[in-house]
Amino acid sequence: MTRSSLPNSVPIAVVFALSGSLLLAACGGGGSGGTDKIQSSDTAAAPSTTASATPTATTSSDGVKRPSTALPAGLSVTFDWPKTGDATKDAVLNDAEQYVLSYNRAAALSDLNDPAYGFYSRDQGLTYARAQIQANIDGGWAPTGVDHYYQAKAAIVRTGAVTLSYCEDQSKAYSKNVKTGKVNITTSSINSFIQYNVLFVKDDGSNGVWQASQVVVIEKAAQCEE
Repeated sequence: MTRSSLPNSVPIAVVFALSGSLLLAACGGGGSGGTDKIQSSDTAAAPSTTASATPTATTSSDGVKRPSTALPAGLSVTFDWPKTGDATKDAVLNDAEQYVLSYNRAAALSDLNDPAYGFYSRDQGLTYARAQIQANIDGGWAPTGVDHYYQAKAAIVRTGAVTLSYCEDQSKAYSKNVKTGKVNITTSSINSFIQYNVLFVKDDGSNGVWQASQVVVIEKAAQCEE
């Protein structure tokens, strides 16, 4: 997987990291040392979810009608970030989950027109999500396996703007060839760990949904090793 690397000191409000060749789960951590294996989808260790992938909008507890972010069978995304007790930060954590789920969903379905990722992002955050989805579609890949997100830290910048940093462990997330169904099983390494710094902006036009507006991606993130 190719991602743009940025130093930790880069201000999120100034810099946005974007790579047009991104794949959501292209490696899971393996390098080019020949240890990666291709497995048929019926033998690869990729858990399934019972959630429906049908893009049906539902009304959430806050009264907002939201598009579905349910993932197709074979892909599971987990979030290990407890609520903070702060209403604003917890709302951002919730919509951050939906943002991550939305572009994983679209990539897994090979559907650039899926409405969810556009609902949960704007500006460069939208461009980032769309680029990841498009890269998977162009490469004929779909994410599969278990993708893990954790170590979330939210900070209120001003009214209607919150930064959120979090880690991703891709060691059990892989890419599946859409045509053949074969899964690229990779070996866990420092490449498995990625840190994100995302600026979320409250969108009054979407009934107060927090949308990802800017994204900084730091790959080979030793600070995220579990």
